[in-house]
Amino acid sequence: MNIFLPASHVETHLDPSTDVDQAEYERFLDGFAASAGPALAYHHPFYLRFLAEVAYPGSSPRLLMSRGPRGRLTGVLPGVQVITSRLNVWLSLAYFGPNAGALVRSDRLSVVDTLVRAAESDALERGCGSLTLYTPLGVSPEPYRRALGGVDFELSRESQWMPLPQNLDDSPWPAKVRYYARRAALRGVTVRAIADERELDVIWDMYRERCELKSIPIKPRDHIGTLFRTAGPHGVFLLAEHDGRIIAGLICLVGGGVISYYLPCARSDARHLRPSLLLLDRAVAIGRRAGCRVLNFEASPKVGGSVYQFKTECGGKPVAYRVLVKLLRPGVLDEYREIGPAGLCREAPQAFIVPFDALT
Repeated sequence: MNIFLPASHVETHLDPSTDVDQAEYERFLDGFAASAGPALAYHHPFYLRFLAEVAYPGSSPRLLMSRGPRGRLTGVLPGVQVITSRLNVWLSLAYFGPNAGALVRSDRLSVVDTLVRAAESDALERGCGSLTLYTPLGVSPEPYRRALGGVDFELSRESQWMPLPQNLDDSPWPAKVRYYARRAALRGVTVRAIADERELDVIWDMYRERCELKSIPIKPRDHIGTLFRTAGPHGVFLLAEHDGRIIAGLICLVGGGVISYYLPCARSDARHLRPSLLLLDRAVAIGRRAGCRVLNFEASPKVGGSVYQFKTECGGKPVAYRVLVKLLRPGVLDEYREIGPAGLCREAPQAFIVPFDALT
């Protein structure tokens, strides 16, 4: 299906693994690495396939690609149409926080208008009840509001990120982080790649226990296993050992010149060794060698909470983004109210459909 709009040609792709020139698409995403912008690992084909096939089984990846008059790729807007027995919604990669929106150079904001309008047209054509768009990190929401002709709900959110020095010999860390990372190594903590699914089980169990203790939503084991098998060079899967025992783990995802902090964990009885800081240091070193210029710490369970403070102490700076929702069918809000908050969570876990306070 092709959608034509003024001054640009927008292609809509159902499956980035088969009907997209992946080499061209990957080059476009990696082009942001020179001065890291909105592209992240989550926008690469492996993650779009994961969302449609595993996170939301039976759903359809949607990849809108805008081209200029000479056919050159000028912007991309990835998404997923989540379809369940009770829902049909168009989402901008809203799964545990990864951003999407229009991936466009800052000097091509007119392309945002084209892509957002195309996303709404695609959602309407496919009978979706609502459209959710996340703006890229640090990007103004105004072009999105304007292209949609206004929105029904808009929420402000905050993530954290930090620029990484171009010179690989320069440490990105504050003195305190450098000290504790060195001390962990001197105390015998070692870091290596996760070798297999058995070791991944150990890491995930550690992660699950910590999340349950802190009432943090858990990324399911089969989801993490899928990413372990499919991320390829975009995945950094590390563990830390001490005295022959696995004491901590860290998963990061790399793409678009950004390394994203995806899943950290550590044993409570080993926290005094500070293995998480040594893991972070090693992961970021891997990302920098791959061309990353920014560390995306992701959103935290609570702004100002312990996780947020840890990221701040490591050098993370606040960066804003917005969640925009447009209702596309009369009466759809009443349908969502009938499903209720718990029902929406069951139908599409970790997907933002509408604010829960709008359901009462």
